[in-house]
Amino acid sequence: MNDDSKIAIGDTLEVETQRLARGGKAVGRSPDGRVLFVSGAAPGELVRAKITALEKRFAEADLLEVLRPSAKRVEPPCEVVNLCGGCPWQHIEYKEQIIQKETILRDTLTRGRAIPQDDSPDFLAFVPSDLEFDYRSRITLQLRTKGSSFELGYLKRASHDFVAIKDCKIADPALVPFAREHVAKSLATGTKIKDRFQVAIAEDGKLSVGGAFTQVNRGQNLKLQKTVATHVLKTVANQTDILHWHLLDLYCGNGNLTFPVIESVRAEFPSVVMEATGVEASPESIRSAQLNPRAQLCRFYAEDVEHWLMRQKSGAAGQLTKKGLPLDEIVVLDPPRAGTSGGVMQKLARRKPSMIIYVSCDPATQTRDLVRLQEATAKLPYRYMVESVQGIDMFPQTDHIESIVVLRRKAN
Repeated sequence: MNDDSKIAIGDTLEVETQRLARGGKAVGRSPDGRVLFVSGAAPGELVRAKITALEKRFAEADLLEVLRPSAKRVEPPCEVVNLCGGCPWQHIEYKEQIIQKETILRDTLTRGRAIPQDDSPDFLAFVPSDLEFDYRSRITLQLRTKGSSFELGYLKRASHDFVAIKDCKIADPALVPFAREHVAKSLATGTKIKDRFQVAIAEDGKLSVGGAFTQVNRGQNLKLQKTVATHVLKTVANQTDILHWHLLDLYCGNGNLTFPVIESVRAEFPSVVMEATGVEASPESIRSAQLNPRAQLCRFYAEDVEHWLMRQKSGAAGQLTKKGLPLDEIVVLDPPRAGTSGGVMQKLARRKPSMIIYVSCDPATQTRDLVRLQEATAKLPYRYMVESVQGIDMFPQTDHIESIVVLRRKAN
């Protein structure tokens, strides 16, 4: 690298972008060969950008001017999109967002070696959202008060800077007005109110403050439930010798995936018994699951997943029930963004389920966990083959990716 190619923080330069990356930024190359991440740019355009951070192998920059716009660039509808940062892809047409997410998911899993070389999984079509905007059924707002007046807003991405909003383009249109009404009433009556609070809208249209965790995109959640259930049905259909199944749903929440799966199996295969166990650290979510009228033949535990697995003697594979029926197990794994632990993956490997369905909202941590599973089975007589990969867009206008990886047990 010669002196002419060196760059420094504060430098401005022209760069051509090729694609989008996790984190919401467009990717190009700086004159010194570093990967350059440019916020606010779209794939396939020439921009002028200002260097804001330098690392050994990459640099970051803010967009100053679009010199040659991408054909995929659109006008963002939100007036604070560049201040808030919560929807970093609003300036990119939705079809292109899906293409970019599909590419990111595939690259993250393959480059991270989550897919063994001898596996040839089906990369199924990424499932777009029916709603590009107005899809969030719950949002968490920040409150700033000054006397009897107040502002609602969000914190700027990766900072503590407050950004006031009039509305939120990705939220259900009823949520922000409801939040304003809630704050106004609280201030008028002297009721204590938190500086950070959540508002939600239920399927029946009922608005509330707070509430248990639920999927934010109801339409996409229905697609997720159906997709997971379809994978389970396929396994049950192909293993006709197994008449008693155990569904182990880890990080089960309030049974969001547990109930649709067991109901689908019972409807499709009346002669098959399917019991379910759900494990989730949140006592509130577990109470909701236990009170669900669909909870027959279900057990739910409010416990850390790894601790719960440590207490179990073994998995269900190859066991016999009291009725003498062969028993096998399917595991659904839907951890938070941080993923799960190496201990969980080791214990799952030892349980020897027929199939593992790993649902993730972060392909990077999912990749790490799948590599851990490979390592856990390296010396066992079986391993888990990656059968299929599919993305479901839960969060349009953002860089977040929801993915489903289906793994099936095979001889090692």
